[in-house]
Amino acid sequence: MSAPRASYRELVQLTGPWFLVLAFLARLPAAMGPLGVITLVVAATGSYGTAGLAAAAFGLGAAVGGPVVGTLADRYGQRAVGVAAAGLDALAYAALVGAVLGGHRTAVLPLAALAGFAMPQVGPLVRVRWAVLLGERGQQRRLPTAMAYEGAADEASFLAGPALVGVLALTGRAAAPLLVAAVLTLLAAIPFALHRTAPPVVRLPRTPGRPDAGQRLPVGRVAVLVAAMSVIGVVFGATQTAVTAFADAIGSAGSAGLIYAVLGVGSALSGLAMAWLPATFGPVSRYVAAAAALVGGAAALLLAGSIATAVVAVIVLGVTAAPYLISGYALAGRLSPPRRAGMVMTLLASGVVAGVSLGAAIAGRLADTAGYRGAFAVPLAAALLGLVLALLAAPRLRRALSTPEPAPTHPALAPAH
Repeated sequence: MSAPRASYRELVQLTGPWFLVLAFLARLPAAMGPLGVITLVVAATGSYGTAGLAAAAFGLGAAVGGPVVGTLADRYGQRAVGVAAAGLDALAYAALVGAVLGGHRTAVLPLAALAGFAMPQVGPLVRVRWAVLLGERGQQRRLPTAMAYEGAADEASFLAGPALVGVLALTGRAAAPLLVAAVLTLLAAIPFALHRTAPPVVRLPRTPGRPDAGQRLPVGRVAVLVAAMSVIGVVFGATQTAVTAFADAIGSAGSAGLIYAVLGVGSALSGLAMAWLPATFGPVSRYVAAAAALVGGAAALLLAGSIATAVVAVIVLGVTAAPYLISGYALAGRLSPPRRAGMVMTLLASGVVAGVSLGAAIAGRLADTAGYRGAFAVPLAAALLGLVLALLAAPRLRRALSTPEPAPTHPALAPAH
């Protein structure tokens, strides 16, 4: 049996196979949301401008709401917060459908923002669960394997979600994708919240003169990791826009979605392969190496000249993007104080969302003025900045990993001896 296969089998034994299925299904509503909003609003109003604003409101709500949900989960537990968020999210999806079909246009943007804001944040919070489960068993070295699996699961969900929207749209009922997202939220996100893997609320005794010792948010480290995630978000957002401009320029506008979709395929496969890396290749070294590889992946986009070469370039980018994402989340899992883990993971996810919006906006401007090649330069510039950030931050991150906390931490996240 190969080492990666053994590692993944041990993860399944730890949670049970149905947990992995449940966590994947609970991700789909978030992946369906943006395209589902656009599909519904365009069908009802015929306005791509209005649809774009609604999708932007959804994304803004998600970026703001992620850390809020994460912070509340840290304070009150994933069960209570997960159930409340899922219920509110499903209600927001249904209300958005009602507002659009009922012609209540003034309510569309606020409801789209609410749907994004109330997302149960399954991806970030399941990473917290892995950190706790493995920490309880002194198996922190398996955390990169768990993060590799989660990276692949994220990519698979963001392929399956839009595909499901497309299939449902073929029924001729534009409201179907968001209604299905609402149902999935209730049927998958709520059971996920209540699953036995949900970590307990960490309530450590206060130390006189040093309340919350070892539990304060490490602002500097978190800022570095959020910036790193924003970099990959810019790469994704700019690439999506640049691919759209490229497909239009070669007279094959309909191929844009297919070209960009292969990014997820390459990313998912390389994410799973991360389990092959030896344990001696530490988390900071992985992060720096992944940042360097991402530069090569982004540079490959400049070689796109036909659909075939564009597909190859996007696959290469996907292969290099997954290790970068996984390394960032793995570092967060190692460096997060127990009572702030949910907040940190959701901050990283919000960094990606914000980066996607920024990258799409910058690449869009350049596509208008310099064509698709100008737009393809944005992912490369972002990746170069990401490499500089990784090189500058590496010494500090290594010190943080090697320095013991000033007070005992929850055993779930405490270093193994």
